[in-house]
Amino acid sequence: MNRQRGFTLIEIVITILVSSILAVGIVGYIGDAIEGFAASGNRNKLATNGRVVVDRIAMELHNAVPNSVRVTAAQPTGDQCLEFMPFSAATSYVDAPFTGSGGTGIEAIDFNPALTAASPANVQAVIYPIDTQDLYDGGSPGPRALADEIEDTGGADGKVTITLDATHRFSRRSPVQRLYIAGEPVSFCVVGAQLFRYENYGFQSTQCTPSTPACLPTTAPDRQLISQSIDNNGLSAFEIIPGTLRRNAIVSMDFNFTEVGDVVRLKHEVLMRNVP
Repeated sequence: MNRQRGFTLIEIVITILVSSILAVGIVGYIGDAIEGFAASGNRNKLATNGRVVVDRIAMELHNAVPNSVRVTAAQPTGDQCLEFMPFSAATSYVDAPFTGSGGTGIEAIDFNPALTAASPANVQAVIYPIDTQDLYDGGSPGPRALADEIEDTGGADGKVTITLDATHRFSRRSPVQRLYIAGEPVSFCVVGAQLFRYENYGFQSTQCTPSTPACLPTTAPDRQLISQSIDNNGLSAFEIIPGTLRRNAIVSMDFNFTEVGDVVRLKHEVLMRNVP
């Protein structure tokens, strides 16, 4: 008679038990790998988003009128605003109104690249802005005046004429005769978990925040959403380290990005122009 071969019940049970243990281990390993990959991807996304934010703010700050940067006090929730005046061009003035009741014209060296603007120019002529509050207060005498027109009337003489919107007297002469052409202030504000950029709201003697009534814009395009997923509770997003005789001023940024339990905190410093 042929001898029958097979598995006993105990062997089958042991085989199933061992296979189950291996399957659980493999599934757990794969699950951990997938979870780690997802977490890594999420952290990379947060880091990329953060880098875009700090790079954009830093790029705009590099074109800020000297001594125009100011910040509000950080709230316990992390809400805070950074404000500055961006300039579009700079040159050296030849003649400007500094005495008496002032004047309506500035003669300056040609801008490079060339710059002209028809009336109304809607830009600010700024000379020697050494005091932040004076810069935002305006008035005559003062460091800034609204320009009505920028024209090159002399052709090859290498000069341009800037016609002011009204009679103005600049308060101080620049040691290097520097003249800036600037626009209206711009603000970056942390509001809850979001970062917004504000423009076209004019000059305010007291710095605005999103909670200030009828101050900062509330809709696009003058309010732009820059980033989300910010958790700055207990942090100060912006800080100004004043300049000294040995170094320029520094704007320090501190953003904490978080999403799905992952956290990326970025700190960045921007060296500001000291000499107006």
